[in-house]
Amino acid sequence: MKWSVCTTGMKDRPLEDILRLVRAWRASGAPVEGLEIWVGHLEPYAARGPSALEGLASRLADEGLSVPVISGYTYFSRSPRDRDADLQDVRRYAEMASALGGPAIRTFFGHLASRQASPELWDESLAALVEARVIARGMGADLLVETHYQTFADSLASLRSLLDSVPGGDLGLIFDAANFNPDHFDPLDVLREVYPAVRHVHCKNYHWNHEAWYQSVPVSAFDPSGDVDNDRVLRELAARGFEGFVSLEYFGRRGFSALLQSLEEARWRSA
Repeated sequence: MKWSVCTTGMKDRPLEDILRLVRAWRASGAPVEGLEIWVGHLEPYAARGPSALEGLASRLADEGLSVPVISGYTYFSRSPRDRDADLQDVRRYAEMASALGGPAIRTFFGHLASRQASPELWDESLAALVEARVIARGMGADLLVETHYQTFADSLASLRSLLDSVPGGDLGLIFDAANFNPDHFDPLDVLREVYPAVRHVHCKNYHWNHEAWYQSVPVSAFDPSGDVDNDRVLRELAARGFEGFVSLEYFGRRGFSALLQSLEEARWRSA
């Protein structure tokens, strides 16, 4: 497997600054081989036309960096008008992906917990997700659903239903072990069952505050005091032959410190 970094946690920095950081990290031995790029970081390039994105893709390739995923924020569940807007966004993201050489597109599925979704809302949202996949695939990219709390992809039961419901049976997932912690699910139980659908992985760690989720404290990915045993998760992935990217994903100032420590830990594991 290969290491990448999510730029979603650095929305306050332009992509050029992030690329300078990545060069410095790589020069110090961090095993970063890819960038999972937030669509907001790509918007300035897209505004200048496909050639600007193609130029960015060429630069990244010259530096030995892959773009496994571009990260959008679409849900397909809020309202009919919002679903239409999400479909328009997926088309725009697919154009970006095409110019970058066809990386996958990250989406969420649902804007609230699966247990709160009525059958009608689930079906309407699923129909929009399926349509979005057709749009993305028609332009050379795949659409991957991230496993995330407070979405329709938040539990083993909901993921089973989702994977069984998508025509073709080939929906891809972005597996995020930490996102099962808020609901007290064991991520390995989920991973072992949905692994055939896993295309990409997110990696982070927290001291989770179950009384106030967004006051949880980020710690480095392999900190044994954290609530996520990423060593076990990565061993399971390795045992199953996973060869894709594992993206370190952190947010905010404290998250940035945890990211730096995680890069050092990843370097030790790759030595």
